[in-house]
Amino acid sequence: MSMAASRRLLHLLPRLELCLRSRALSIPLSSRAQGMARRKLVTCRQGAFEQGNAARDKAVPIPDKVLRHCKYANGRALDLEPIEKNFANESMQFSFEEETDDMVCEISESVVRDVEKAAIELLAARAFTVSELRKKLRSKKYPFDTIDAVIANFKSRGLLNDGFYAESFSRSRWLTSTWGPRRIKQALHQKGVPEAEVDQATRRVFQDGDDYGKEATFGMSEASMDHLFAQASKQWQRAQSLTLESRRARMVRWLQYRGFNWAVTNAVIRKLEAQHPPP
Repeated sequence: MSMAASRRLLHLLPRLELCLRSRALSIPLSSRAQGMARRKLVTCRQGAFEQGNAARDKAVPIPDKVLRHCKYANGRALDLEPIEKNFANESMQFSFEEETDDMVCEISESVVRDVEKAAIELLAARAFTVSELRKKLRSKKYPFDTIDAVIANFKSRGLLNDGFYAESFSRSRWLTSTWGPRRIKQALHQKGVPEAEVDQATRRVFQDGDDYGKEATFGMSEASMDHLFAQASKQWQRAQSLTLESRRARMVRWLQYRGFNWAVTNAVIRKLEAQHPPP
């Protein structure tokens, strides 16, 4: 190749680099050739590449024959693969990307099934609030977005309902352990139940009942006050050997620990002293 042709090729190196980059070609060069090409490209970048995309749009396509047999001034050959092979590589890349998308979709569906199975096993053992179930599933290292999607699905199907859970929990603690509204609300808040659901559940348990429609006394229905008094009477009778002041203090601690306010506590103690006067 003549010296003029070699200079022409060196002048076209910036455009050649753009073409090669767009085709994602791998060019094996010696270290000396790479250094020479790099110095030439730096010089060209200071001029032609300052125009950005405009210079790229004006790039003149180089014939395949020149690309395959071009030489540098030092006589070292630059072997390039045919353009047709690059088109085949691009097609293979597109096919691989499509297969990868299908694989990711399949993996995602598998993870969703695993999360659903784990959630059902947990709910089969006992009831959970939405917050509790989310924490349990996250502890198993499942993806957060998949967990949220499964929980939303379960809520729409009625498998998760914080309102039902709060009312069931409140009624159970009230009837079996004589917990008051304050302690039940505290426990439900720790379980992540929203404030509105907590208030509605405790109101149904302590204020609504057979005497629905009547004004509740101290925030508790008449049936609830009767149930509380029956449980407090048992505790009062167990402390017959104590002095009146000690029995009062013990009853106050018993009622306050279970979450009853001072108005309810005072009313219960006065009724106990009236019905069970000291000897």
